[in-house]
Amino acid sequence: MNKLEQKLARIDLNLLISLSVLLNERSVSKAADVLFVTQPAMSKTLQRLRSLFDDPLFHRTSSGIVPTKKGKELEQKLPPLLNQLNSVLTESEFTPSTCNQTFTISIPSIISHVLLLPFIEKINKLAPDICIVDVPSEADPSASLEKGKYDFAIHVSKPKNKNYKYTSLGLIKPCVFARKNHPLAQEHAKPSLEDLNGFKFIDYQVGAWEGKSFENPAQRIYRLLDFHPQIICKSSQLSTITALLSKNDYLFISPEFMLNAPDFADKFSKVMEFDLDENYLFELILIEAPQNQFSKAEQWLKTELLKRIML
Repeated sequence: MNKLEQKLARIDLNLLISLSVLLNERSVSKAADVLFVTQPAMSKTLQRLRSLFDDPLFHRTSSGIVPTKKGKELEQKLPPLLNQLNSVLTESEFTPSTCNQTFTISIPSIISHVLLLPFIEKINKLAPDICIVDVPSEADPSASLEKGKYDFAIHVSKPKNKNYKYTSLGLIKPCVFARKNHPLAQEHAKPSLEDLNGFKFIDYQVGAWEGKSFENPAQRIYRLLDFHPQIICKSSQLSTITALLSKNDYLFISPEFMLNAPDFADKFSKVMEFDLDENYLFELILIEAPQNQFSKAEQWLKTELLKRIML
């Protein structure tokens, strides 16, 4: 037995489970309920943890217990450790054709319509029993990924936490779209930025949190070009945007890949491109939950996502 094994042999791994529950619940009594033990027993376990790590781990407050600096460090390290341990104990062969898992992906609805919808149709042929759930984007998906609310996030911002793995899907090239019979959509029309001033715009609202810590692609265009259009509507629903756009001479700034959706390309035309340096463009990012690196199913889905939705 080597020194590491000797050291670990003296540790009750159940203590780590208890610590994880304490960190999640922020309460000794609630942790006791979760683990089906008495509160005095949970308090003794906390004492053993404090002795093991030579640190108080938590401070008591009127609303519960708050982790110390050491406790916060352990809170970051425990989830991947426990997930890796779980994968060792439960690892089995993965076969897409027999997989019946549900995978949840956080993604802006406009991107979901263009990129995720055809992906779901294709992936269903490889794994007919899986279920793909898409949920709205968040300003920072890191916390939700760590808590397991979803498996992947397709986002336009890199994760702030450097421990999160992410892969670039490509750069988003913004363009101006209008209905096919729009004055600017005629064959001879080559509009300039000044020509856009005479028309009202519709904006895609990425999320309710927009404007606090996030600048969407259209807003970045306005700022970089010192352009101040009249915005008559902001919506997170593509159906609302296309309904307004199809009946009026409004304009809409959106990624060029919208033309990959036949139902969009049939009704709308690209009337103008923005000549911007790559440094000013948005990069579409696929972020994965930390625990995904140990799951064969999630890694298979990630591979398929990268194969099929790269820009």
